[in-house]
Amino acid sequence: MKHHFYAGILLSGAVAISSCNKHIYVPNTVNAPLLKEKHEFKGSISPTNLQAAFAITDNIAIMANGQYVYRFKFADDNNNDNDVFVDNNTRGGVVEGAVGFFKPLDPKKRMVFDVYAGFGAGHFKTLASQSNSTTGTNVNDYLLKNQFSKVFIQPSIGFVHPVFEAAFTSRFSLLNFYNTYLGSKAFENDATGKENFMRISDKPVAFYEPGFTFRVGYKYVKFQMQLLVSVPLNDNTYNGSDINQYFQPVAFGMGASVNIAHWYDNFRKR
Repeated sequence: MKHHFYAGILLSGAVAISSCNKHIYVPNTVNAPLLKEKHEFKGSISPTNLQAAFAITDNIAIMANGQYVYRFKFADDNNNDNDVFVDNNTRGGVVEGAVGFFKPLDPKKRMVFDVYAGFGAGHFKTLASQSNSTTGTNVNDYLLKNQFSKVFIQPSIGFVHPVFEAAFTSRFSLLNFYNTYLGSKAFENDATGKENFMRISDKPVAFYEPGFTFRVGYKYVKFQMQLLVSVPLNDNTYNGSDINQYFQPVAFGMGASVNIAHWYDNFRKR
C-alpha cells in the first residue's frame, strides 16, 4: 500500500513536469484547528486562503473556509512561464463549510484529535497552452474552465502548545465537476485533447490530500506554514492521456494564525 501511495505522488509530479500545467483544480489549504475547549476560536489568513473554526461545545465545532487563487495573465504576456507545479494562468477558488468533533488525548491537553466533514463549491479557469504562441490573441478563445461541488472528511492529530503547534491531516475529497467549458480555439487541431478534457466531468474524482501544518509564535498569534499533497485516486486515463495533469499535485502556503482561548490563561498552572 505504501508503495502505491508514493508511486502516486511521483506520478503526479512527473505529469506536472511534463504537462503545460493547465490546472482547473487547485487544492485549498487544510483547516486543522486542533481546538481544545468550548468557545475557542481559531482563524488563519494567507494570500489565497481565509479559514475559521469555532467550538460550540466541549467536543463539537464548526468551520468555514474560503480560497481565491488569482494568477491570471494575458496571452501576450512575455513572462507567462509556469514552474513545476504552479499554473500561472489559474484563477478561481472554493467556499466550504464543515462540522466536526474534537478531543484532547492527554490530561495536559497537548495532543488533540479532530475530524471534520463538510461540503463546498467552487470554480477555476485557466488558459490552454496555445494561448502563449501568438501575441494579440483573444484570451477568451483559449479559456478552460469548470465548476465543481465537493464533499470531504478530514481527520487530524497534532500537538498544541502556546509557542508551537504541529498537525498531520488526512483529507479525503470527492469532487463532482460540471459546466466544463472550452474556448473556441482551445485544443485547436487536437480532437483527442479536447475530448479528454471534456471527460473530466464524466464521473466524480476522489483525492487523498495529506497535509502537514506548523505554527510558531506565542499564544494568540502564530506564523503558519503548510505543505499539502493532492493525489487523485481514480483511474483517469482516456485515449492514452491522463487528465490528472489538470489537477495541481502540491500546494504550499504561509500565513498567520489567530487563536482566542481560555486555556492559555491556565497553561502555567498545570
